[in-house]
Amino acid sequence: MITRTLDSTFRVCLALFLIGGVVVVATQVLGLVAGNGPLIEAAVEWAGTPTFVLAGVAGLLGFILSYLKGWDTSD
Repeated sequence: MITRTLDSTFRVCLALFLIGGVVVVATQVLGLVAGNGPLIEAAVEWAGTPTFVLAGVAGLLGFILSYLKGWDTSD
């Protein structure tokens, strides 16, 4: 039960931080194309922090899940 919950939480965090990363990079590209420096900086300020936090949470959950599930060495 706990493993299933952690696995679902991991997947949600993973998807959200990947989407956040795409938003940050896309906004920065738009800022580069438009020649708008403040837009590039603002992308990291408003979307970067939550994305970095989600990446950290996903990493910790992945680490915990590796111990709870164990490594599959049947290959």
